[in-house]
Amino acid sequence: MDKDWVDAYFDHGIDVANRRVFLDQDIDEKSTSAVVKGLYLMETISEEPIEMFISSFGGCVYESLAMYDIMNTVKCPIHTFGYGKIMSAAVLLIAAGQPGYRWIAPNVSFMHHDWAAEIEGKAQELQGMVKHYEKIGQDWTALLSKHTTKDKKWWNLRAKKPADFYFTADEALDWGVADQMWSEKN
Repeated sequence: MDKDWVDAYFDHGIDVANRRVFLDQDIDEKSTSAVVKGLYLMETISEEPIEMFISSFGGCVYESLAMYDIMNTVKCPIHTFGYGKIMSAAVLLIAAGQPGYRWIAPNVSFMHHDWAAEIEGKAQELQGMVKHYEKIGQDWTALLSKHTTKDKKWWNLRAKKPADFYFTADEALDWGVADQMWSEKN
């Protein structure tokens, strides 16, 4: 393999040789684009599992949902590995990995909260925006509920009290956000 080609992908968080994608920054258009390109590139090479390593404070709900959708459209199983911080939108991405293959490091810091949006405009426009954002919030908790052992009501309560809800790796395992602790050396 050409070293310059490999280095170019490493710069964008993609390790083609080992079928790994790294999301180690905020979830925005740039990071989503890199992850999506990496997932689709690896899908063209093989349908073997792809490892997605995540350590993120979260980010844009639209970009998070885009990444979620792509994770669910590639033919390859996505094995998720959480380390460092799994916060806000990153919680859904860890949970969306292939069941049985969602690992987390023992000292991961988790945080979930109600999402926020800044809106401005005329009253009539604001009503439409509020309905749109409420729908996104409902869809978000439905997805969390789908991939974990907790229902929508449970996730909604955690998002509202307190504003930022922190939890441990052990709690994440108990609630089905992940399947197993990732702590062995190979």
